[in-house]
Amino acid sequence: QDRAELPSPLHMDPSPSAPLVDARSDGAAAGDFVILWGSYKEVFSVTLQQGAITNNRYGSFHHGDLIGQPFGGKVRPRKGKAWLVLLRPSPELITQSLVHRTQIIYHADISLILALLDARPGKVIIEAGTGSGSLSSSFARALRPGGRLHTFEFHEERQRQAAADFQRYGFDDVVVSRHGNVCSDGFVGVPDGVVDGVFLDLPMPWQAIPHADRCLVEGGKVCTFSPCIEQIEKTASELRREDRYCDVRVFESLAVNWGVREEAPPKKRRLAKTAEGEAKTAEGEAKTAEGE
Repeated sequence: QDRAELPSPLHMDPSPSAPLVDARSDGAAAGDFVILWGSYKEVFSVTLQQGAITNNRYGSFHHGDLIGQPFGGKVRPRKGKAWLVLLRPSPELITQSLVHRTQIIYHADISLILALLDARPGKVIIEAGTGSGSLSSSFARALRPGGRLHTFEFHEERQRQAAADFQRYGFDDVVVSRHGNVCSDGFVGVPDGVVDGVFLDLPMPWQAIPHADRCLVEGGKVCTFSPCIEQIEKTASELRREDRYCDVRVFESLAVNWGVREEAPPKKRRLAKTAEGEAKTAEGEAKTAEGE
């Protein structure tokens, strides 16, 4: 996707990043938000409750059977031979398992956004709009400890659902979720001159940039995410207006998945052997011709 952003001077913060969830080793407990992993495309998020049952194509998983089980181990339904892996949640797994209330941002774009905004412990970041909370989860991990994410969503019901998700994920200490129209009303509730970076995933991000001017610290950054080059043109024009921002750049990130196998599939092996045999035959014929 296309982005416009503004860099600021690099400086280091030695504060260690806090874990996303409690790293205790005594296994899953009632009330824990956990991940049940079946494959890359089948990842389920569950809040464990005594007496509850999670049903999916792998079977019926009784929460009472999962409580107390160690993270990283296999869990099985009471019927059948299928199994899932019980995992602690991470931003990557949350992205794979969350409910899509909107189109979401995935890992290739998330990693670039975090790097461009220099998101790290202690920083203050604004996000608009929240959407399904995919990027918000990665921001939460990057900003801990001591940081703050102010995330805004225009759609009231989506904002309410996202706020409930953040509480379920355990992000209360780092994420502040608000409902509002940042293009018309600005970033209500965020003090002036305290924000290190602003991320905008909006239909018309250029309308929110004047409000970002008020919130940003000197040398703060703006990063936008837009699917259309027409949006980028208007955003870049606003960033360059009156020389308020400098070094405006546009990026496109492409992710390609590769499968790594121990050996080629049978068909390819046969073709390779055939080619090798033909090469040897040609070599033999050439030696025979030389002898004659």
